Amino acid sequence: MSPAELERERRRGHAAAAVVGAVALYAAVVWSQSVYPDAPDNKADKLRYFDRHAGDIIGAAAVQSLAMLMLAVVALHLYRAARARRPDEPAIVAVMGVYGPVVLALVTIVAAVAQVKIAGDFADRSAQTIAAAENALEDPALVVPRYVGISAALALAFWLVKGSLDAMRIGLLTRFMGILGIALGPAFVLQFGSLVLPVWLVALAALFWGYWPRGMPPAWESGEARPWPGADERPQSAPTPPEPAAAGRNGEVETVGQGVRRAGRRRGGRKAG
Repeated sequence: MSPAELERERRRGHAAAAVVGAVALYAAVVWSQSVYPDAPDNKADKLRYFDRHAGDIIGAAAVQSLAMLMLAVVALHLYRAARARRPDEPAIVAVMGVYGPVVLALVTIVAAVAQVKIAGDFADRSAQTIAAAENALEDPALVVPRYVGISAALALAFWLVKGSLDAMRIGLLTRFMGILGIALGPAFVLQFGSLVLPVWLVALAALFWGYWPRGMPPAWESGEARPWPGADERPQSAPTPPEPAAAGRNGEVETVGQGVRRAGRRRGGRKAG
């Protein structure tokens, strides 16, 4: 990459997108935790509860959707940076990195709107029975987004694993950042990675801005792939040369060894006796 291309890469607003995505994702998690854990177990009461908290449900979903869209921007930027340094970077990484977050954003807001609408319709009914509540919660408007969201979550997990691994191999991510991104893939599928993902995004923003405590990874500065050295490629200390053997009385080389020295001492002791 030329210096002008590197400068344009740094000037892009992807670092700001990473920060906005991190803040929005954390806010969405906190907002959701303030609403859903208090929902009653009874399905009829649950729908009435959702109807009373419609604003919080829509608001938390909108903030989470914003976070996912920002994550798609980050994924596309990291893919472009990797492809600029390694042209054979597979396009499936970009496809999954965009499909996963964008579809999750759409599914989240659609499911929230459908949930509020169904809860409102149920609350307006004269007969609010358990059977009616069960039928309302099995509405296709809630079921279909759930299954589509599974495919989007798997796509996002694929990008976290593959994208982080490739970026680490190229030299765009440090080993810590690469391993953390790889671990976030299965953690996100298991639904406990949402609190760690914002931290990872903030660290990515620091890399995009060109700041890192121990120095930037070399690939960002050179514009070329600079893989991290493996264990067999790291510099090793030169072996210590063996000490020269001591010469004997007649110029002969004395045999050195623990066993020889012990034998010599035993022979010398016999002569002295």
